[in-house]
Amino acid sequence: MAEPIAVVSSYRTELIDYILKAPTTPTTLVICASRESFLQHLQADVQSAPSAPSDESNDNTAPHRFLIPTIHLLASTRSIRLAFTPSLPHLRSYLATFQSTLEMDSHPASQPNRSSFSSVLVILGLVALHHSTSEYSAQGLSRSVAIAVEAANSNSMRLVLAEIRKENGDENPIVDNEFVIGTHNDPWKEQIPLLSGSTGFGSEERVWAGRTISIGRVIGRWCRFEQLDAEELDG
Repeated sequence: MAEPIAVVSSYRTELIDYILKAPTTPTTLVICASRESFLQHLQADVQSAPSAPSDESNDNTAPHRFLIPTIHLLASTRSIRLAFTPSLPHLRSYLATFQSTLEMDSHPASQPNRSSFSSVLVILGLVALHHSTSEYSAQGLSRSVAIAVEAANSNSMRLVLAEIRKENGDENPIVDNEFVIGTHNDPWKEQIPLLSGSTGFGSEERVWAGRTISIGRVIGRWCRFEQLDAEELDG
């Protein structure tokens, strides 16, 4: 089985680009938010995020490529399944009963790395979903990641955990308790308590009772940290 990986993106559009660049790999994208909230944030990203340059034009005023229904874009979405889990119990229940139904195109030429792994399970915002809950701890995160790893392994899928980076100047790093976590540009540096239910004090920066550990050390027990690179999805 392929080793699980963890990635950080500045924009949701950047993560979707990452998935679409591996169109022959069936992907289940689990979004830890409501559909309405995700679409609202995605629309904001489309308006503000830089679009990948195209071969046809270098015009910076051109619409984002996600707004142009090209044949490649439409064909790529055929291999992607979406699921929305707006709460932590919802996410854990979904993963505990998860079964992949996506299959590769039957044409051999479209399956260059079938021997490596057949499909990918991407979870966007797993860590952020724990924020403002009693499970925002090493204990709580470990439980959720273990469930995700088991779901991926039992379906012969590669697991990708993705989080959204807090940008400089963002005065509201927590938006509806979804997607953006902590006060660091690198979310893996955020400190959390070891045990669930630890009391936190403070407003802008949480101060936890007892020992703390970085999110990166918790996630690193399960995943390898990578830059966004579509070649990782292709094996």
